[in-house]
Amino acid sequence: MSRLGIALCIVFTVTTVALSGEIYICVDGHGNTVVTSIPQDGMKHCVLKDSYQDQSAKESESENKNVAGGEDKQVENKEEDNKELEKRIENCINCCSEKKRVCYNYTANDRLCIAEQQNCTETCNSKGTAPSSWSDCWSKSENQ
Repeated sequence: MSRLGIALCIVFTVTTVALSGEIYICVDGHGNTVVTSIPQDGMKHCVLKDSYQDQSAKESESENKNVAGGEDKQVENKEEDNKELEKRIENCINCCSEKKRVCYNYTANDRLCIAEQQNCTETCNSKGTAPSSWSDCWSKSENQ
């Protein structure tokens, strides 16, 4: 291993150790308050005030938790949205079928009613973007 590699390993080890530890507030033998990371012999009333780690390690850990939690929520939201969309499309298609039955009552042309139902179903499957004279089924499906 090169000297540079060894030097980098030593620097990394020293900084890692230096950036993690504990902070104590103690009273030394002369009555002075001392802040230290390692209580010495003869110090009294040592109180652990803070324990800390390298902030980048804490931040990356919390970011990983947030990302994992956020992804789970996003997946749940997408699933809910997909279920709602599927239900809306189903309601729209049911509306198209009802309109087809009504169509038979006022016209004797089977082909016209079937064509209108197909156009209406295409409107439902395209989420309302395809044109249809029965496009009101898409707007009604949201309320059902």
